[in-house]
Amino acid sequence: MRWIHPELGVVSPGTFIPLFEQNGLILKLDRYIWNEAAAQLGAWQKETGFPLSVSVNLSRIDLYEPGLCEEFSGIVRKYGLDPKHYYLEVTESAYMDAPRQLLDTIQGLRDRGFRIEMDDFGAGYSSLHTLTNLPVDVLKLDMGFVRNITTSQTDLRVVKLMIDLAGLMDLPTVAEGVETKEQLDLLKEAGCSIVQGYYFSKPVPAEEFVLLIRKELEESAKETVAK
Repeated sequence: MRWIHPELGVVSPGTFIPLFEQNGLILKLDRYIWNEAAAQLGAWQKETGFPLSVSVNLSRIDLYEPGLCEEFSGIVRKYGLDPKHYYLEVTESAYMDAPRQLLDTIQGLRDRGFRIEMDDFGAGYSSLHTLTNLPVDVLKLDMGFVRNITTSQTDLRVVKLMIDLAGLMDLPTVAEGVETKEQLDLLKEAGCSIVQGYYFSKPVPAEEFVLLIRKELEESAKETVAK
């Protein structure tokens, strides 16, 4: 999500999202994003013939909305998507001291085939007991730790510990904010499942993203033929 302002240019979501949270419009914005992301994913899948996936964010307040499970089922049905390709991100802090209603909603989404990603893992101080009992399918490592793994042995050890912990629970890990090959190599060595960040690409408009996918598919096809 970017705000293209006529005078200020491209405004980062970190600048305007807090305003939406304060004035109560975040629920409306979230629903707009959920539908736009699903529509775009459906278009990309048809255009490329490749089962791409996308992640969208849920705020804690979203999880208290009645009929949320039915709403997401309706979204993927509308755009012809398999729920397993439409990931739902919930921050670790949203899980903290979560009432049964919230956890039941998340489990209900999982029961409908959606995969739940715990975002900012490592920033919310989950207890091990709590973590092992939470409805979650993927752990996304907090960017703050990943950013410093090349300069801080402490942060590198923490990242390795989180990846090992995820492995014990049979959960894949995603490292955000990867900007250098050195970071990538350290994460590979630590056993991280998936990485994302500027090392691969800056955020780009949809029409540019599909060009990246086409290029990857073409190169993959050439490698297959060569073998």
